[in-house]
Amino acid sequence: MFVRKLLILSLIIFPVILFSCKKDGNPDKNAVAATLYDYTGLDGCSWVVDMEDGSGICEIAGFPDTDIDIKDSIKVWVTYQPADTQISICMVGPRVKITGIWERD
Repeated sequence: MFVRKLLILSLIIFPVILFSCKKDGNPDKNAVAATLYDYTGLDGCSWVVDMEDGSGICEIAGFPDTDIDIKDSIKVWVTYQPADTQISICMVGPRVKITGIWERD
């Protein structure tokens, strides 16, 4: 009887756990899909991030420590916050500080 109840319970719980997982690979509920670009050739610029949430291109004021290979045109998930009042001559968009970054497919 105990085995039967355990089997029924596991058949109910397993699908719930399986189908509740995030399917889009987003590692953080606040993360935004984005693409990194190296604008070093543009006067006064370095790395920028093109946010896919409608924010457009933002100049990166800082990266957190990360083990991903940062390269041009890499697709990432990012969490970010507005940068403090640092002055920039790049002027491609608002400055943001990246607080989390994960590579995506």
